Amino acid sequence: MSPSGCVIRSMLFMSGVAMLALPVDAAEPFGLPDPSRMVQDIQVLSHLDFAGRQTGTEGGRRSAEYVADRFDRLGLTPAGPQRMGTERKAWEQTGPVTVTQIEAPATLVFSFPEAHPPGTIVSQLGSQFLPVLDSPSINLTAPLVFVGYGIADPARGWDEYEGVAVRDRVVMFLRGKPPHYPLHVQHAEKEQIARAKGAVGFVTFTGPVLSRYAARRGMGHQPLAFYTNAEDDRPLPGVWISGEIGAAIFHAQALSVTDVQISLNNDRVVHSKALNGLVHMQWTSQRQARSLVNVLGSIPGRDPVLKDDVVILGAHRDHFGNQAGLLFAGADDNASGTAVLLELARMLKNRPASKRTILFASFSGEEQNLLGSTWYVQHPTHPLAHTVAMINVDHVGLGNGELTVGVANMSKDVAVRAAKQAGLSEVVKLYGFFPGGDHVPFTKAGVPTVAVVTAGTHPHFHQASDTPDTIQLDRLDTAARFVLALTQRLANAP
Repeated sequence: MSPSGCVIRSMLFMSGVAMLALPVDAAEPFGLPDPSRMVQDIQVLSHLDFAGRQTGTEGGRRSAEYVADRFDRLGLTPAGPQRMGTERKAWEQTGPVTVTQIEAPATLVFSFPEAHPPGTIVSQLGSQFLPVLDSPSINLTAPLVFVGYGIADPARGWDEYEGVAVRDRVVMFLRGKPPHYPLHVQHAEKEQIARAKGAVGFVTFTGPVLSRYAARRGMGHQPLAFYTNAEDDRPLPGVWISGEIGAAIFHAQALSVTDVQISLNNDRVVHSKALNGLVHMQWTSQRQARSLVNVLGSIPGRDPVLKDDVVILGAHRDHFGNQAGLLFAGADDNASGTAVLLELARMLKNRPASKRTILFASFSGEEQNLLGSTWYVQHPTHPLAHTVAMINVDHVGLGNGELTVGVANMSKDVAVRAAKQAGLSEVVKLYGFFPGGDHVPFTKAGVPTVAVVTAGTHPHFHQASDTPDTIQLDRLDTAARFVLALTQRLANAP
């Protein structure tokens, strides 16, 4: 905990009563979230004992037990599926998941035997490359081919595979898409195209020119942990490299990656070509069928009619686990959101019940294509037709002091009022649908959703450096205060 964090917390506690003197129930003092409790939960969930909380692993199971125990001690009502042969409900909702773990060591080497002078780039695991986490085992040396953004869409006049041979080669493509291409492109689609064209692997990286979305999210050029989530369960082996390594590969071709990306973006000129180099990729992966665990607890509503309506307050609990010898502790992503969930469960349980039921959902499988929240939407324990809203809290422990709030399927007015009530009108920035996170399956199902993340740069996002010492208390406090006000407004609205 930094000294500045302690000062900020003291200031918030001294001034917070005046700012938050708009209780939903006038007979009840509003109170403030306690950042120290949230930090303690983040420290526990980020500890080596939980091994990065990867979905389907023993560490993931222990994290579920931790949250269920807290719900139990807080006096929440178990809200999972009804147990077979009994009227009792469980804390846990389980579903299938495939667990992939990459063993150490992992190797990535680029060589340029025909360059002048010849050269080799031995990439450093973590800072300069990360294997895509559901990649199969590989021990391969192959030629490298650059395919721009990796898009093949002749019907729309943008085919970056035209005229280049990629069979039995490794393709290298930029993340994202050029601004002129009209459709959203997911990474899994790029991988599917590469596999269909005969590529045996891929290398991806973030170019020097960031998209507006990436810049707003504070994304940098470092390699990030992620899953391909290939729908046909045949992922292509691949790595995410740093922008530094990407630029070095282009430099070895006497090219500027900045110039190439600007031309792709602005001039709409395809720059695909075989590169004068080889790539060596080597690691071993283990895949097993396991179970994901959502933990569900509720505070039943008090209104005879409205108690059947539900407001879901959700946060994913999972992270990437231990991969290739690197521990991904996931302090900000998303022990921070889980800590907010637990703190608000404590606060709301200690005050009069809301009119509607509040369901606290600790989802697993978010990092693997939103598996846990998707499973809940497919097997809801409360009817989706009676789900008034789903609030998703994700990585809220860092940032620039503002909140990025995405509202879908509902008016932004309730979020505006909640921000005003919490004294946060100046820092809550409202947008429309936010394209990533556990709210997405609910949005697609027609449920009103609000996604809450802290704005600005998250310098440790999806990296092994996402540890508790990077957490900022005032960011947690801001997120918790806003979400508390929003939850109570939705749960008590007429």
